[in-house]
Amino acid sequence: MTLTRLLRAAAIATTLAVASPALADDIRDAIEEARRAYQANDLVAAKAALDVASQLLAQRSATGLSRFLPAPPRGWTADEAETDASAAAMFGGGLIAKRRYTIGERHVTVQVLANSPLISQMAPLFSNAQLLGAVGRVFRFKGKTAVHSRDGNIQVLLGRTLIILEGSGTEAEKRALLDLLDIPAIESFNG
Repeated sequence: MTLTRLLRAAAIATTLAVASPALADDIRDAIEEARRAYQANDLVAAKAALDVASQLLAQRSATGLSRFLPAPPRGWTADEAETDASAAAMFGGGLIAKRRYTIGERHVTVQVLANSPLISQMAPLFSNAQLLGAVGRVFRFKGKTAVHSRDGNIQVLLGRTLIILEGSGTEAEKRALLDLLDIPAIESFNG
């Protein structure tokens, strides 16, 4: 690999990563750049452009995931929803959308984690109430098994999506926020 090719790949990746959202379709542009680089047998540049396209796709999917975070209930305030495709790396990959809700001095953060390998590892735990009981108090939520863990968090596994509610809010406050989630829509998410 020559220095020129390496610099070209870095320039392509940088250009695509900071591309303006005003561009028609930055994902398609990155894929097209990868195609051109591949046809020119510049595999380093092709991979760099595909890596950017992959990250842009993950970011767009994470943004789509944020639509499941509800508006704050009466008496609550909420921060803007945050999405991150790269922060999910600590969970083995996937997508994260989260939003912090505040009432008085208490707060609850609702996180939606989707398409992560961690979720498939948790599935056996959620399918066995005896094991899940070791984590905390098991309860049913809209036909799904949930757990209120000893650290005060609530977790619900919905197919390829994990819902986590954490923070200083009471269990009743966390459950009230949990009730606002559109479970069928979350389960059908395929971002």
